[in-house]
Amino acid sequence: MKIEKSESWTYGHAKKITRWQKKKKPAQWMDGFADLGGGRRGIRTPGPVTVNGFQDRRDRPLCHSSAAKVRNFALMRRMLLLGFLSTCLATYGQGLRLTADVHPYWGPEINHYLELTYSIEPMSLYAQWSDTSAPRVTVVAVLQGNAGVIAADKLDLACPRQQMDAEVLYPIVQNAFLAADTGSMYLTVYYGLGDDLTDTLHGTFYLAPQQGVQLAPLAWKEVQGKRLVPRAQFGQAVYAHDTDKVHFYTHGYRLPPSKKSFFRYEVYSLDSDRPMEGFGGVQRLGPNDDPVTAIQGSLWITDLPTGQYELRCTLHVQDMDEAYYPQERLAFYRVNPRELARWNEHTPIDPRWTGQLGTGDSLRHWINGFYPIASIAERQQIERMGPGMSDTAIWRFAQRFWEVRYPTEALPQFIAYKALLRQVDREYSSRSVPGYATDRGRIFLQYGAPTLTEKRPFETDGYPYEIWQYNTLDVPNAPYQINKIFIFVNYAVAGRNYELLHSDAIGEVYNSRWKIALQKRSYNTEDIDDTGQTGYDKFGSRIYNNIIPGGG
Repeated sequence: MKIEKSESWTYGHAKKITRWQKKKKPAQWMDGFADLGGGRRGIRTPGPVTVNGFQDRRDRPLCHSSAAKVRNFALMRRMLLLGFLSTCLATYGQGLRLTADVHPYWGPEINHYLELTYSIEPMSLYAQWSDTSAPRVTVVAVLQGNAGVIAADKLDLACPRQQMDAEVLYPIVQNAFLAADTGSMYLTVYYGLGDDLTDTLHGTFYLAPQQGVQLAPLAWKEVQGKRLVPRAQFGQAVYAHDTDKVHFYTHGYRLPPSKKSFFRYEVYSLDSDRPMEGFGGVQRLGPNDDPVTAIQGSLWITDLPTGQYELRCTLHVQDMDEAYYPQERLAFYRVNPRELARWNEHTPIDPRWTGQLGTGDSLRHWINGFYPIASIAERQQIERMGPGMSDTAIWRFAQRFWEVRYPTEALPQFIAYKALLRQVDREYSSRSVPGYATDRGRIFLQYGAPTLTEKRPFETDGYPYEIWQYNTLDVPNAPYQINKIFIFVNYAVAGRNYELLHSDAIGEVYNSRWKIALQKRSYNTEDIDDTGQTGYDKFGSRIYNNIIPGGG
């Protein structure tokens, strides 16, 4: 990727930016800023955050790029659910997908600063770019503290042209740096195609003053050529290759040059909270007068079983109290393809399952419908069920899928779910998209039927929309939550293609300006803080009557 243009503003320009914010008028340094469409929460930030940093796992039908590779199935229907790529069914093109991974660092001369790693999912980029020219993406980051704007940065990214015959599309990754400060800070990233800024990411975090020996937060890296570069991040890191080697990076601060130091790292299972034997190592750190010591390491995880893990690192310093050794942790998910293959090879097939599942396209249709309720490991296996996989292997997978959940009544539970898939197809499908691959279908299958629904199919001054409200969200593959809403909009006006516009549920697409998006046909504003007209009668009176104040 080539950066065509880069502009930065730090402390010296804070007054200028603050003045623009108060007037709520677009300034020259941020063309198109007044047309922000609002957007998703998706910034992964260090420390406590007010938003869910891993929201993209269930952010509309979008794609996860495992090990920085995405297969290009041009013009094929795709099902892209819960943030993970599937080669199954669903139309794509529900918005540019960009994530921001944020890591704080410190230097003796420049003090605190942030490294922002932007990852652009390629299929969403090329689906939204309307011509054959090289796509352009504009990204603006604004960092604010208690006293106002600390720093801002604007990038105009020229991305590669799409190669229609490519079997693999690689995520586009670009770094940026912002001056930072200590204390509580709020980071907002505005982005969009071309010169338009149409979506936002935002998150809050806290940086403590640098004192004594410390470790910077861990960051995942990958090897390109002879260089170690940031790894594309679309939610939590997932390693799913037959042979995988993880690379990580951090900084050690103010190591005493006269003392011996070493860096220890171990992989812990989050299921048992125990270290995995054979998955760890130690690095000795030589004497160094520099207050900043770069630390990078790698670890083979080829034989690591499928599961949720955490890399735990500790900096040991001679004569230092062990209670004060700096420590950092970073979670990841391992999907071991060899293990999954062994499971399927040794599962005997009950003939009743073959009769229920069928063969060929019918079989794959039912398997694709498992995606909304599948675990990460199961989704990874569904992704590999291409045309070359035998029906026998898919039968084994389906049988095990339900037997793990319901050991004594697996087949009846599948039959009941099969009926639910048929219901979703009847209510939400179109000619090209099966019901389970639509936003409403996915939400219905993952969370169940809503407690209340508000349907507005005939809006004279806006787009048709629906509001679904849930008293509780209690499912295995999502956090327990209460009192959550989902807003769906039909931009085409006709038909049944309702897209998920906004939800306050953890892990779902969040858009604070959803009311403006619904009213775009009649209501326009240049105020980026405006969230649209209010009023319970206009936006779901029955829903608001049922909402628990302050709940969730």
